[in-house]
Amino acid sequence: PAFLRFQRAFLLGYLPALAADWLQGPLLFQLLQGRGFLRSQIAALYSCGFASSVAFGLASGGFADPLGRKKSCVLSSGLCCLSCLLQLSRDFLALAAGRVLAGLGTSLLFSAFESWYVHEHLERHDFPAEWIPDTFSRVGLWNSALAVAAGLVAELLAEGLALGPVAPFLVAVPFLVLSG
Repeated sequence: PAFLRFQRAFLLGYLPALAADWLQGPLLFQLLQGRGFLRSQIAALYSCGFASSVAFGLASGGFADPLGRKKSCVLSSGLCCLSCLLQLSRDFLALAAGRVLAGLGTSLLFSAFESWYVHEHLERHDFPAEWIPDTFSRVGLWNSALAVAAGLVAELLAEGLALGPVAPFLVAVPFLVLSG
Protein backbone atom coordinates (compact mmCIF):
# COMPACT_ATOMS: atom_id res chain seq x y z
CA PRO A 1 0.00 0.00 0.00
CA ALA A 2 2.81 2.47 0.77
CA PHE A 3 4.34 1.88 -2.66
CA LEU A 4 1.02 2.36 -4.42
CA ARG A 5 0.44 5.65 -2.55
CA PHE A 6 3.93 6.82 -3.49
CA GLN A 7 3.48 5.76 -7.11
CA ARG A 8 0.08 7.49 -7.29
CA ALA A 9 1.53 10.69 -5.84
CA PHE A 10 4.30 10.67 -8.45
CA LEU A 11 1.87 10.05 -11.29
CA LEU A 12 -0.45 12.81 -10.07
CA GLY A 13 2.46 15.24 -10.28
CA TYR A 14 4.13 13.99 -13.44
CA LEU A 15 1.18 13.20 -15.70
CA PRO A 16 -0.29 16.74 -15.68
CA ALA A 17 3.12 18.06 -16.78
CA LEU A 18 3.21 15.52 -19.60
CA ALA A 19 -0.34 16.46 -20.62
CA ALA A 20 0.64 20.13 -20.67
CA ASP A 21 3.66 19.31 -22.80
CA TRP A 22 1.52 17.44 -25.32
CA LEU A 23 -1.09 20.22 -25.43
CA GLN A 24 1.51 22.72 -26.62
CA GLY A 25 2.64 20.84 -29.70
CA PRO A 26 -0.22 20.39 -32.14
CA LEU A 27 -1.12 24.00 -32.88
CA LEU A 28 2.16 25.87 -32.53
CA PHE A 29 2.70 26.11 -36.29
CA GLN A 30 -0.90 27.24 -36.83
CA LEU A 31 -0.54 29.84 -34.07
CA LEU A 32 2.65 31.31 -35.55
CA GLN A 33 1.39 31.17 -39.13
CA GLY A 34 -1.84 32.87 -38.10
CA ARG A 35 0.18 35.74 -36.67
CA GLY A 36 1.73 36.36 -40.08
CA PHE A 37 5.20 34.94 -39.51
CA LEU A 38 7.05 33.61 -42.54
CA ARG A 39 7.98 29.95 -42.73
CA SER A 40 11.63 30.85 -42.19
CA GLN A 41 10.73 32.78 -39.03
CA ILE A 42 8.61 29.88 -37.79
CA ALA A 43 11.50 27.52 -38.48
CA ALA A 44 13.79 29.81 -36.48
CA LEU A 45 11.35 29.76 -33.55
CA TYR A 46 11.15 25.98 -33.65
CA SER A 47 14.95 25.86 -33.81
CA CYS A 48 15.19 28.03 -30.69
CA GLY A 49 13.16 25.49 -28.76
CA PHE A 50 14.93 22.43 -30.10
CA ALA A 51 18.41 23.93 -29.71
CA SER A 52 17.60 25.00 -26.17
CA SER A 53 16.33 21.52 -25.33
CA VAL A 54 19.41 19.86 -26.79
CA ALA A 55 21.88 22.24 -25.19
CA PHE A 56 20.26 22.19 -21.79
CA GLY A 57 19.35 18.51 -22.03
CA LEU A 58 23.03 17.64 -21.94
CA ALA A 59 23.42 19.34 -18.58
CA SER A 60 19.97 19.03 -17.02
CA GLY A 61 20.73 15.80 -15.17
CA GLY A 62 23.72 17.36 -13.43
CA PHE A 63 21.81 20.58 -12.89
CA ALA A 64 19.05 18.86 -10.93
CA ASP A 65 21.40 17.52 -8.26
CA PRO A 66 22.82 20.81 -6.90
CA LEU A 67 19.47 22.62 -7.17
CA GLY A 68 17.56 19.67 -5.80
CA ARG A 69 15.34 17.25 -7.64
CA LYS A 70 12.07 18.55 -6.25
CA LYS A 71 13.00 22.19 -6.93
CA SER A 72 14.02 21.17 -10.46
CA CYS A 73 10.56 19.70 -11.01
CA VAL A 74 8.93 22.91 -9.80
CA LEU A 75 11.34 24.94 -11.98
CA SER A 76 10.35 22.83 -14.99
CA SER A 77 6.69 23.63 -14.39
CA GLY A 78 7.43 27.32 -13.91
CA LEU A 79 9.54 27.61 -17.07
CA CYS A 80 6.88 25.84 -19.11
CA CYS A 81 4.14 28.11 -17.64
CA LEU A 82 6.10 31.19 -18.60
CA SER A 83 6.70 29.75 -22.05
CA CYS A 84 2.96 29.15 -22.51
CA LEU A 85 2.13 32.70 -21.44
CA LEU A 86 4.71 34.14 -23.83
CA GLN A 87 2.76 32.53 -26.67
CA LEU A 88 0.19 35.32 -26.15
CA SER A 89 2.74 37.79 -27.51
CA ARG A 90 2.99 38.75 -31.14
CA ASP A 91 6.59 39.91 -30.72
CA PHE A 92 9.16 37.65 -32.38
CA LEU A 93 11.75 38.03 -29.61
CA ALA A 94 9.19 37.26 -26.89
CA LEU A 95 8.10 34.18 -28.82
CA ALA A 96 11.75 33.15 -29.25
CA ALA A 97 12.30 33.55 -25.51
CA GLY A 98 9.20 31.42 -24.96
CA ARG A 99 10.57 28.67 -27.19
CA VAL A 100 13.92 28.76 -25.34
CA LEU A 101 12.11 28.49 -22.00
CA ALA A 102 10.03 25.63 -23.38
CA GLY A 103 13.22 23.81 -24.34
CA LEU A 104 14.69 24.35 -20.88
CA GLY A 105 11.49 23.29 -19.15
CA THR A 106 11.09 20.21 -21.31
CA SER A 107 14.66 19.13 -20.64
CA LEU A 108 13.96 19.30 -16.93
CA LEU A 109 10.60 17.61 -17.40
CA PHE A 110 12.24 14.52 -18.84
CA SER A 111 15.09 14.38 -16.37
CA ALA A 112 14.18 15.92 -13.02
CA PHE A 113 10.88 14.15 -12.46
CA GLU A 114 12.30 10.71 -13.19
CA SER A 115 15.44 11.43 -11.21
CA TRP A 116 13.31 12.55 -8.25
CA TYR A 117 11.20 9.42 -8.49
CA VAL A 118 14.14 6.99 -8.60
CA HIS A 119 15.90 8.74 -5.72
CA GLU A 120 12.79 8.79 -3.53
CA HIS A 121 11.91 5.22 -4.46
CA LEU A 122 15.31 3.85 -3.48
CA GLU A 123 16.66 6.23 -0.85
CA ARG A 124 13.71 7.62 1.04
CA HIS A 125 11.27 4.71 0.85
CA ASP A 126 13.73 1.87 0.38
CA PHE A 127 11.41 0.08 -2.04
CA PRO A 128 12.95 -2.70 -4.14
CA ALA A 129 14.62 -1.48 -7.33
CA GLU A 130 12.68 -4.15 -9.25
CA TRP A 131 9.50 -2.11 -8.72
CA ILE A 132 10.77 0.93 -10.64
CA PRO A 133 9.92 -0.45 -14.11
CA ASP A 134 6.29 -0.85 -13.03
CA THR A 135 5.99 2.89 -12.48
CA PHE A 136 7.71 3.80 -15.72
CA SER A 137 5.62 1.34 -17.72
CA ARG A 138 2.56 3.10 -16.31
CA VAL A 139 4.08 6.43 -17.30
CA GLY A 140 4.63 5.11 -20.82
CA LEU A 141 1.07 3.88 -21.13
CA TRP A 142 -0.43 7.09 -19.76
CA ASN A 143 1.93 9.24 -21.84
CA SER A 144 0.72 7.55 -25.02
CA ALA A 145 -2.91 8.09 -24.05
CA LEU A 146 -2.18 11.71 -23.10
CA ALA A 147 -0.52 12.35 -26.46
CA VAL A 148 -3.59 11.26 -28.38
CA ALA A 149 -6.03 12.99 -26.02
CA ALA A 150 -4.03 16.22 -25.99
CA GLY A 151 -4.09 16.43 -29.77
CA LEU A 152 -7.85 16.06 -29.79
CA VAL A 153 -8.35 18.44 -26.87
CA ALA A 154 -6.05 21.06 -28.42
CA GLU A 155 -8.08 21.00 -31.62
CA LEU A 156 -11.39 21.19 -29.73
CA LEU A 157 -10.13 24.06 -27.59
CA ALA A 158 -8.88 26.01 -30.58
CA GLU A 159 -12.19 25.65 -32.38
CA GLY A 160 -14.45 25.86 -29.33
CA LEU A 161 -12.95 28.91 -27.63
CA ALA A 162 -12.71 32.30 -29.25
CA LEU A 163 -8.95 32.28 -28.51
CA GLY A 164 -8.02 30.06 -31.46
CA PRO A 165 -4.71 28.19 -31.50
CA VAL A 166 -3.40 29.95 -28.36
CA ALA A 167 -6.10 28.19 -26.28
CA PRO A 168 -4.12 24.95 -25.70
CA PHE A 169 -1.20 26.96 -24.34
CA LEU A 170 -3.48 28.70 -21.87
CA VAL A 171 -5.14 25.44 -20.85
CA ALA A 172 -1.69 23.91 -20.29
CA VAL A 173 -0.93 26.46 -17.54
CA PRO A 174 -3.28 25.01 -14.89
CA PHE A 175 -1.88 21.54 -15.59
CA LEU A 176 1.63 22.89 -15.03
CA VAL A 177 0.58 24.66 -11.84
CA LEU A 178 -0.97 21.42 -10.59
CA SER A 179 2.20 19.55 -11.45
CA GLY A 180 4.43 22.13 -9.75
